[in-house]
Amino acid sequence: MKPYARGKSIFFREVTVEDSEFIVGLRTDPEKNKYLSITSENIEEQKKYCYKLLKENIDYYFIICDWDQNPIGTIRIYDFQADSFCWGSWIIAQNAPASAAIESALLIYDFAFLSLHYRKSHFDVRKKNTRVLEFHKRFGASVFKEDELNYFFSYDREAYLKIRAKYKRYLP
Repeated sequence: MKPYARGKSIFFREVTVEDSEFIVGLRTDPEKNKYLSITSENIEEQKKYCYKLLKENIDYYFIICDWDQNPIGTIRIYDFQADSFCWGSWIIAQNAPASAAIESALLIYDFAFLSLHYRKSHFDVRKKNTRVLEFHKRFGASVFKEDELNYFFSYDREAYLKIRAKYKRYLP
């Protein structure tokens, strides 16, 4: 399967129904799912969800792979609104290269801002997920609202292009 985005140590490929067991394993891992929406452990349900996404072709749902083609995470672009996109379902496995988190964030922004030509991104992060909150703030994302559980962020292409230069060592 053709990669959608390539980094120095990872690449994205489109999710397949056969990835369902891997996805369920990540999403039900107690260390990884602290700040995620609840996911069923039923692999058949995940297969149906993947099949539906692929059939409807409205989201970009990727498996993050290392260069040996081993799956090491997931990431998704969805909730398209005029000139803005949301991204999430971002989970990196324990065995991933150390740079996989930063690389995958750069690649998802490159893909959405530079290939799909979106001008803005919107996303939410659980308030208790301090590591991810700090990550997005370092990238220059701004909180525009909050609720009891989440901070809601906005990020634009211009801010990304400025920060991208700082992290270019993670890109090919």
